[in-house]
Amino acid sequence: MAHQDRSVEERLRVLFAAVPDLVLRIRGDGTFLDFSPSTEFTTYVPPDRFLHRKIHEIMPLDAAETITAGIQRALAMRSRETVEYQLPESGGTRHYEARMIAVGKDDVVAIVRDISRAKEAEAKLLASEQRYRELVDNSQGLICTHDLDGHLTAVNPAAAVSVGYDADELVGMNLRDLVASRVQHEVGPYLKRIREVGRDSGILLVNARDGAQRYWTYANSLKIPAFGDPYVIGHALDVTDLKRAEHAARALARRCAAFYREGPFGLGSFDSSGTIVEANAHLASLAGAASGDALVGQNWSDEAWVEHLLTGKRIAGDVISFPGGGTARLTGWPLEDPTGTVSGAEFVAEAAT
Repeated sequence: MAHQDRSVEERLRVLFAAVPDLVLRIRGDGTFLDFSPSTEFTTYVPPDRFLHRKIHEIMPLDAAETITAGIQRALAMRSRETVEYQLPESGGTRHYEARMIAVGKDDVVAIVRDISRAKEAEAKLLASEQRYRELVDNSQGLICTHDLDGHLTAVNPAAAVSVGYDADELVGMNLRDLVASRVQHEVGPYLKRIREVGRDSGILLVNARDGAQRYWTYANSLKIPAFGDPYVIGHALDVTDLKRAEHAARALARRCAAFYREGPFGLGSFDSSGTIVEANAHLASLAGAASGDALVGQNWSDEAWVEHLLTGKRIAGDVISFPGGGTARLTGWPLEDPTGTVSGAEFVAEAAT
């Protein structure tokens, strides 16, 4: 037995000398029996103040209880135990990791490493991730991620609100189930472009929960992390209101064009030289011309009413004569360029009664 004890002691001495970390031999009751100093940091108190004394006499209560619990587990389970604890030191709080293993009946060897830098890096990473999460969650832009098969893996609140879902409801949904049925066939080619080119952009028509359709303009890019599967991060804006305004503007333009062509009034305009640049069919009829196109290019600058408009004055319901014959009741107004200079005029004519 004595020979075995000496053998254990010898192996421990070799271990103490070989390991650059702080190595402590501690009895089950918490008494420090021996140590080997670290080459990277000093002990919490000098050796003459902790050797042959108990943990609770030396260390703060939280650290002492954490280490003691680890010792008791290592002895009871004959297992390797790892604990982390903090110590207040002159330069601030330091973080340590102690890996313990039972030796003999009632002793453990603890290998202690200063992990303060790792903890600081971890805290910075967590803070960075938190800032990123807050940015994504509070962004008014629509942000999501999906895998290369089109399954959504994360969705920010703005994107979920746009289509009337909770974010958790969208996670796992495939893009094919979100887009409008008439554009579902475009999802496959989109995923192919993402895989081959690494990015894609355009306008996506999606279905909201209430059955309404929303327009998203998107710019998505492929991300290939060092670890884990590739994924796509998507950024989009809900441009539904803009699209509706565009549709309304086009409809209004069509109605205006129809009114211009077929309405009961003669409509026309001329430039700053008095040359006709626009004329509809009804104006041609009032002016005795074959068509509106026949009037375009004619110069009417000699007409008093044209000269009146080109001096920046309005005409309101005056009866005028056209160069080719015919009279009409005319309302006209000058046009100005950004500098305030008269650049021409527009007018509406109707038959004089």
